[in-house]
Amino acid sequence: MAEQVIDASVAVKWVVEGEPFRNKARQLLHDARLKGIILIGPPLLEYEVESAFQRRLYSGRATIAAVEASLAAFYAVGVRIVVHPDMVHRAREIARQFNQERIYDSLYAALAEFRKCEFWTADKAFYEAVKPELSFIKCLPDYSQ
Repeated sequence: MAEQVIDASVAVKWVVEGEPFRNKARQLLHDARLKGIILIGPPLLEYEVESAFQRRLYSGRATIAAVEASLAAFYAVGVRIVVHPDMVHRAREIARQFNQERIYDSLYAALAEFRKCEFWTADKAFYEAVKPELSFIKCLPDYSQ
């Protein structure tokens, strides 16, 4: 069955109104469900989504009830958490190759590379850095059915 890696920058947009490119993120989710594509991410995905909502709560941009509802909606999607034994090593290589300060984004890229599938992100800076060589990485603003 086909898979797609998504990162937290896409997942948060599924459930937060007013997010830029929310309509594209929701369309990607809808299309994946329609086509039977399994959405996957590394364990980091859950931590980043949880942190994004904690940040919204801490900054006063969301209530506890709103955060809990958003988290419930995210977890209801059922993104499959996947690990690969060489994922961290490959992420380190990608981060170094593309002069990235952290390996976070590279973890998603490494997973997609190992699973031979697309990786969708809304992180324009990371996308711009890697797009000349990692064509399986796609930028959410470019999504179309």
